[in-house]
Amino acid sequence: MVVAKFIHIADLHLGKRQYNNEERYNDYFRAFQAVLNLALREEVDFILIAGDMFDNRKLNPKIITRLFYMITNFKKKSVEELNRPIHLICIEGNHDANLFSKQSWMTFLADLDLIILLSGNHNKSDNTVHFEPYNHETHRGGMIQIKNVKIYGFPYFGNSITRLFGSFYEAIEKDDKIGNVLMLHFGIRGQVPSQPGIEITQELKRLHEKIDYLALGHFHKKYPTGDPNDEDWIYNPGSLEITDIKEVIDEYERCAFLVETLETSSKLEFRTRPFQCISGAIEENLIPNRNFQHLSNVSIEGSTSFKESIERVLSYIETFSYPLKNSGLASNHSYPRCPVLSLNLVGNISYSRLDVNIYQLRELIMEKFSLLEVRIYSRFLTSTLDEIVDFKGAKTFQEIENEVFLALAKTNPRYESKINEIVMLMNTLKSEMLVRQPKYSALKDMIKEWCSENASIFDTPIILTRPEVGPAEEESLTDEDEYDDEDFDEEIYDKYILDSDENSKEDD
Repeated sequence: MVVAKFIHIADLHLGKRQYNNEERYNDYFRAFQAVLNLALREEVDFILIAGDMFDNRKLNPKIITRLFYMITNFKKKSVEELNRPIHLICIEGNHDANLFSKQSWMTFLADLDLIILLSGNHNKSDNTVHFEPYNHETHRGGMIQIKNVKIYGFPYFGNSITRLFGSFYEAIEKDDKIGNVLMLHFGIRGQVPSQPGIEITQELKRLHEKIDYLALGHFHKKYPTGDPNDEDWIYNPGSLEITDIKEVIDEYERCAFLVETLETSSKLEFRTRPFQCISGAIEENLIPNRNFQHLSNVSIEGSTSFKESIERVLSYIETFSYPLKNSGLASNHSYPRCPVLSLNLVGNISYSRLDVNIYQLRELIMEKFSLLEVRIYSRFLTSTLDEIVDFKGAKTFQEIENEVFLALAKTNPRYESKINEIVMLMNTLKSEMLVRQPKYSALKDMIKEWCSENASIFDTPIILTRPEVGPAEEESLTDEDEYDDEDFDEEIYDKYILDSDENSKEDD
């Protein structure tokens, strides 16, 4: 007998304006609306959103306003049709969280009672985790029970999440009559080869004793996984919409998982069914996505001029029967089947690469065919005139970056047991340093904490306590003179850290 039913999604990236295109901005909201419609049709009890509801933690009012009305209308409709609300139960992902502040747009939505935001409490001093029951008055908590399912949630914690697996195990209670769901935001190593992830260690496997369904987000590719020779219990639905052309080239599958809990004589079982996100889909049982078409090998081999190359590209595209822009078959840009076309130019040309004008070619394609957007890549294109070598096998920027981080981590054999963790730490630091107002003091604390926890792998012990101050020095110090544990240039501190903190307060 089905006792409870829910939908598991992640990585909505609302607010993303891919290619600076208004319809691509709308597509992410359309996909989410399709999930809300699915939830009503299937009469689910709740929806899990496992992080990255937003594309960026810095939002403009337009995004929040649109989402406010979407959720408000959905909850109103669920009460009208089902005589009960369908709750949206969320955690913060790396794109949502203001990592060094308790306030975010997610907490704002929770305060408006639009979502239930779960966030377990972590005690740094003893590395314990507590999942307080969700309080509907304060809109805070780490656990909520709906029917026979307990949902636990913890926000994005970067590479340090591995050291909390034991704490999660101790904090979660097991009852055969209750199904336990844990929501976390990280990727499993090996599922997306170009990105570092968390290994399925013995500690993570042990969590399966307490957790029936681990609801993940972060990687944009669908995968269920679990223990070898055992049932799947770890689920990642992937992003609701395409966020990068690499997801098209590598043929990522993405979905919304529909999950039912079944009551049996011995225990509660979880049964999953994916509702696929399909390029160009308009059917009700699918999540509509923008139609992405990728032409991997558009050859202009032997072209003697860019004009000849243009003619060959246009002729090649015609063979795929794309509607002409001014024809009766031309699609409205808001229609999901109106495609985004990407193509790779390949071949060895006899004129200079400098004469290849990608922007001109894009405009000519857009003028002729009914397309939402055109993206052209030419890194595999070579020129006899320029003596440019073949770049076949070139990597993306992210792949190169991860390889550099990996090479740096491998320079010292002492780091061997922590290589993957170090790469993830580097990625986190890089991401935080690129925001408009990095919180340098908090980043420093994060590094110090990681070094303290892993002091054994360094050549010398890490001393993070402040040295004692002599009597004469102690008398000369005032509250205004006291600062952080380590010596640094006060002028730099005032200019960058204090200014950043003040600006962050204004943003919060």
